Amino acid sequence: MSERATRGAKGDAKPEDPPRKRAEVVYRWDLDKTYIQTDFHSLTGLLRAMTETPAEKRPVPGMRALLQALSRSRDARIIVVSGSPEMMRSRIAEMFELHGIRCDRLVLKPWAGAIAKGRFRNIRAQIAYKLRAHIETRLWLRTEHADAPEHCFGDDAEVDALVYCLYNDVCARRIDATALRALLQRCGAYEDEIAEILQLLAELPRDEPVRRVFVHLDARSPPARYAPYRGRVTATFDAFQIAVSLAEAGHADDGVVAAVVNALVAQHRVDADAFAGSLEDAVARGLAGRDCALRLAQTVLPATEAAAAGFDEVVAARLSRRLQSYPAKLGPRTFESLPYDELLTEEAAFAAARRLARKTAVKVGSLTGFLNPRDR
Repeated sequence: MSERATRGAKGDAKPEDPPRKRAEVVYRWDLDKTYIQTDFHSLTGLLRAMTETPAEKRPVPGMRALLQALSRSRDARIIVVSGSPEMMRSRIAEMFELHGIRCDRLVLKPWAGAIAKGRFRNIRAQIAYKLRAHIETRLWLRTEHADAPEHCFGDDAEVDALVYCLYNDVCARRIDATALRALLQRCGAYEDEIAEILQLLAELPRDEPVRRVFVHLDARSPPARYAPYRGRVTATFDAFQIAVSLAEAGHADDGVVAAVVNALVAQHRVDADAFAGSLEDAVARGLAGRDCALRLAQTVLPATEAAAAGFDEVVAARLSRRLQSYPAKLGPRTFESLPYDELLTEEAAFAAARRLARKTAVKVGSLTGFLNPRDR
């Protein structure tokens, strides 16, 4: 089932909602390991994800507060594209409602249709499915005259970074139809899927929708894993770093940062040293400039629950001194073409290495806590 066929499904904006302003920004999210803590690497974890109630689903630390704050803006659109099966729609929609998050568009994978057609590789394959979903939801945005810039959120468990960059580049026509067809064939897409993607893409005017791609390092990938993406991917260790980067770009005010900080302290006992280390790491890796970080350290963090966790004037002063050596502002961002064939090879090699590590962990118990830190 295509996104167009599910436009009236539960989870979309309700007809009785009051008129909204023209969209000025779009937040495009993945679900598993980006917003919800999910273990889909094992049959047990997959079954748990499919059977747990909306109240039992556990958000990634701080992400609920972040997405909640972003969704309050009536000039923003929240789009969620997930590989979770369509049969989970009602539970996921109920979860968002329970969490106080407005989801304007929820796209889930039609597992039942893939099984009925005998297309079993579509169950795990993500690139063609998500690329199509991103293009279709961009077309949906245009029906309400919304050509708003997008901020995309994913994780390092699969190929979210590659798909988001590819989505931007095909919209910008950096990749022609012949090259895109070859790339999708390599990813295992069926010929009719490829034809449908190319047809949908032809309906979009040339555009560069994506402003920033955030990847949550849920699987503890080193940030250097994303060096081949030439500065187009922002790797983050936590929700606080995402909020800091959005604040630097002017897309999150102090209230958004404070909401994330308060949630991390109250729900996950994050302490002052963790906030200081996370903020300095964000500046060191170019997620934010010195001036933004100094303001957060000196005026915002001490006024939040971080103060109760030990972030006092002494900690703020010590952190401020360390930040002085960094550039005051971030430089302009560029969008270079990416070598997608090479990126596919590297992503496949990384995924194979992770699978080998998980198999080894079965035999070496001490590795289990490292590969599955939330199980400890």
